Amino acid sequence: MEKAKVKMTNWELYVRDGRYNLSGTADNHPKLGRNVYIDRTSSMRDYKMEKDTLIYETRNTIYICPLKYMSTYPYVNVVLKYKLELTHLSEDSDSELDRIISASAKLSLQQDKKHPENLWFHDESIELKEIKVKEDEYLSEIKKKMKIGQKEIKEAVEKENARLMEIAKQYDDCVYLEVSCVFIGDKLAYHIAGYTGIIEPSLHSGMFQDSVLYMKYRASETDENSLDFRYFPKGMGDTIETYSWSDNIKQAVIKNRMAGKILFNGVEVAPEEVKVFTPEGHTQGLISPDCYNGKSFFI
Repeated sequence: MEKAKVKMTNWELYVRDGRYNLSGTADNHPKLGRNVYIDRTSSMRDYKMEKDTLIYETRNTIYICPLKYMSTYPYVNVVLKYKLELTHLSEDSDSELDRIISASAKLSLQQDKKHPENLWFHDESIELKEIKVKEDEYLSEIKKKMKIGQKEIKEAVEKENARLMEIAKQYDDCVYLEVSCVFIGDKLAYHIAGYTGIIEPSLHSGMFQDSVLYMKYRASETDENSLDFRYFPKGMGDTIETYSWSDNIKQAVIKNRMAGKILFNGVEVAPEEVKVFTPEGHTQGLISPDCYNGKSFFI
């Protein structure tokens, strides 16, 4: 069976006791969904470098990690003492992984000096301002690549947001959701009272049930550009049960981007199918104007 290939952005490479781990945003993970953050992959089986790209292989997946898409501020939650140790990791190693990690640690310390407020743990034995970070040629080259990569990432995000909002504009007073990861949520586009925009999901950990929240607050008393839409993720990551719609949301347009069917408020949505739901729980199939067949329309 051929392994899935997943492209990573804003990625970080970690090591602890000789064991490597990878984190970052996956463009399309077969199990976790689209544009989903992976806190830690499974253990590394193999790796290689191809044209400034780290090919990182685990048991089930091959992660494609261009150097230009590395995180611009890695190791935010790593203590200073260990970061300093990592800056020297490549000195006695021929491993490309260790070179990347050493460069990442140096970059992180440089960012710490610029943003000392981000330090989450104060180590009294180390004074940040006294740390000297020597930038070598390897790190300088990576930073040049990252500048290009961050521009590309920004443009890609803007393009994707525009695509989602254009679809939302086709419906009045709606939220539009392309479902690829039920448990943590996907970007939501809205078209409410003539306003359009994008809302990132936020997670709420409840005592008995976690939930996914999409909230936008009023900027003023007359502002209609606000909404509240929430759901419980259930089942095996294939079931959405909403429990909150603000009054100005008249319909939720749901597209299933997963490999298998999902249930939205008890109604089945097939892969790549789009269905429209109302707050009362009724559904409507999207009908092709060119070929009416009484069934849902796939887009």
